Formats: sequence, structure tokens, C-alpha cells
Amino acid sequence: MADKQITVAVPEERVPEFYVWFAGFLAAEPGAPPWGGRRGRGLRHGFGDPGTWSAADADQAAWLYGKLAAPARALFDLLIDAPGERRAGNEVAASLGLEKGAHGVAGILAWPGRYSRKLARELPIATEGRDDGGTDYYMEPAVAELFAAARERVRAAGDSPRPGAGRRRGATL
Repeated sequence: MADKQITVAVPEERVPEFYVWFAGFLAAEPGAPPWGGRRGRGLRHGFGDPGTWSAADADQAAWLYGKLAAPARALFDLLIDAPGERRAGNEVAASLGLEKGAHGVAGILAWPGRYSRKLARELPIATEGRDDGGTDYYMEPAVAELFAAARERVRAAGDSPRPGAGRRRGATL
């Protein structure tokens, strides 16, 4: 089925939250409710109960990491290298050189969200709302350890980021 472009107005201060919601919507099964009203823990909003990542998921973590487009891989790398450290969306955007700021960070999560859903796992990147209306991004230490090993495994196999990998033609946020 072809994609349909839809434009909606979103209050400026809620754009990062919208992108996180939209990533969850794309990751959900058709007909599933897109928002369960909870915040945080990586897009688990109303989609049943995807499994948490564990050491037994090494193959799945390597598969997911290998599927990531260059911007998503850079985001994963940043959080893998700072396990448990909560980083504000604008701070992450500056580190990654994203022109759209925190909005760009949230937009990067759409395809990793889909891949995680395909694996019946929650998104490895957790989010938490900030008092200032922004969003913090982080990776739990055990998850960061799992994905650090996945990164090394993918690198050892000779897989490098491919421009546009994991993105559909014409997909925009």
C-alpha cells in the first residue's frame, strides 16, 4: 500500500513528543492503539508488552544495529558509549550535528521503532519527559552493553552504515 503524506499542526513545544509518538505509531501493528498515555521506556505506548532486551538477544541486537541508517547508528553509538546517562534532545542533536535540533533526534527513532517491533522488543533507546517540556534520551546500562557487543559484531562482519539504509523512499517526518 502506498504511503500518504499528511500534514498536521503540532504545538512547537510538543514536536519532539509528537515524533516519539509517531515512531511508536509506525512500529505498531495495524489497528493497535497508538498511545497508551504512558511516557518513557522506549515507545511501549499501548502496544501490548514488547519484551525487554537481555543477553539472550545478541543475534537480534546485531540484526537491529546492522539495519540502522547512519543517523540512527550515530544516535545509538552516542547512547551506547554513555550507559544510563540521560541526555537532553537538544544536547544529543548538537552532538550529532542535526539541523532540526531535538525534533531531528525524535524523528530518527521511527525505523528503529519498527525494527524493534518486528523483533517483539521495546525500543532500546528509552525516553523520559523533562520538566521543561523536552525529552531525555538514554540507554539502560545492560541494554547499552548488549548493543556495544552488537556494534562490535557488526563492525567485525564488515557492515558499515549505508546512506539512507533503513529508510523508505519518500519517507519524511
